[in-house]
Amino acid sequence: MAIADLTISPFHRRALPLHPGCACARHKETNMKTMHLAVAVAGASGQLGSLVVNELASQCAGHPGTTLAAITRTPERHAAWQAQGIDVRWGDFDQPQGLAAAFHGVGRLLLISTNVIDGTGRRIAQHQHAIEAARQAGVVHIVYTSFLQPEDGKRSLLNDDHRATEALLAASGIAHTILRNAFYQDLLLAVLGAAAVDGQLRTAMGAGHVSYVAREDCAHAAAAALADGYSGNRILDITGPASLDAPALAAIAARLFGKPVEVVHLDMDARARHFITSGMPAPMAQMLAGIERWLATDAMHIVSDDYRVLTGRQASPVPAFLHAHRQQLLAPALPPA
Repeated sequence: MAIADLTISPFHRRALPLHPGCACARHKETNMKTMHLAVAVAGASGQLGSLVVNELASQCAGHPGTTLAAITRTPERHAAWQAQGIDVRWGDFDQPQGLAAAFHGVGRLLLISTNVIDGTGRRIAQHQHAIEAARQAGVVHIVYTSFLQPEDGKRSLLNDDHRATEALLAASGIAHTILRNAFYQDLLLAVLGAAAVDGQLRTAMGAGHVSYVAREDCAHAAAAALADGYSGNRILDITGPASLDAPALAAIAARLFGKPVEVVHLDMDARARHFITSGMPAPMAQMLAGIERWLATDAMHIVSDDYRVLTGRQASPVPAFLHAHRQQLLAPALPPA
């Protein structure tokens, strides 16, 4: 789907009712106007944001007159984007007074969730600032990068801020697409790196399953949701093609490493200690151990076909990702050159 082809998509899995103030006729009218408005990525400097900007830039290259804006706290770092004709703008979710100006002239906005996970409510406030600024600027549609939401009773700190942000979007009156992304496959590099050394996959995830997804696939999904012109409200689960438990990961790693890999189940405290002895800072070690313990509830087992329907692509499987990063995984196990 080219970014200039802003037609209304028939794809509306788990489509939500429009806000009472948003009549269908009004959405069709504003959808036509988005052809003359910018498509913007807020949080453009991050790993996901950069991937989305670069993909959209390649689409824009064949469509003169299409405006792509990249909103970031560090516009001075992106001279290369500016040279490509991308409108690089300053914007900071912690400074709401300037956000409406950053979103001026934007029709469709990608709101990438911030990485503040501290339980203080700061991330919710950041997202609220962005949504309110988008409303003030007249943004027609917001695409928000959320997180897989498990059934009730399996909530965590990782989910709560996203639940709150989804509620803010529902109350905003702005049409929106919510992309509930699974855990990135990148996390497996830290989990399996030690297994390459000693043949032991240590984990606190018990019998839990996870549908790990490639970060690049999440970028493809975000770019597609921005470009398809959909004008209603929808929720999409962006997952990998399979849900894997620890034994399945160990089997994949064994084939990749060419040696047996044993699953070693640990409690959360022991897992945190292992992360720390591997050189990880204690706060991060405790957080990751806690996440693994939460995964033992099977909260992240969801597998969805939404990615394929949205993008027309097949989601990348875990073995392909690990094979592409084989040298990085094996580096600790290789003798010095």
